[in-house]
Amino acid sequence: MVSLWLRDRHFSKAQNQKEQGFTLIELLVVIVIIGLLAAIALPSFLNQSNKARFAEAKAFVGTMSRLQQAYYLEKQTFADDITRLNLGANTSSASFTYSVMAGDINGNPAIPQLKQIITNVAAPTSPNLRAFVAVVGIPGVVRIDTVFCIANAANIAILPGSLDSAGQTMVCPTDFTLE
Repeated sequence: MVSLWLRDRHFSKAQNQKEQGFTLIELLVVIVIIGLLAAIALPSFLNQSNKARFAEAKAFVGTMSRLQQAYYLEKQTFADDITRLNLGANTSSASFTYSVMAGDINGNPAIPQLKQIITNVAAPTSPNLRAFVAVVGIPGVVRIDTVFCIANAANIAILPGSLDSAGQTMVCPTDFTLE
């Protein structure tokens, strides 16, 4: 009698345990929700590496611009070669090559006017990145200004920056936008 009772009790527990757990539909719903969340988050996560590379270029070009200003205050001309700035760092990284581009106040690279304007360049080494430049110059008589510009697209030609027609404001090169 006791053995029959124990057997029936064990059998009823086994049936109750079979009813516990997740159904296939519940598992599919969870997988779909996780997939949607991943699809939303993945693009912004993948873009973080490009943002970090751009921050590196912006910081390096900003340092170059401050060194150009100091160089001008000391020598009354801008440095036309990056080695004259005494950066104390490599002029290239895994993502960018840094250089100085001379030109005139109209953005013409053929006739440098080092006493008025210089363009510091971060040229990307990868075709997926956009170039970054800082135009340093003397608009007017009293001050040294800098404007930071980013390329509108990847793989474009980099030209020197210029002054506006009144000679009072720094202007980004062609195909660049003020940052």
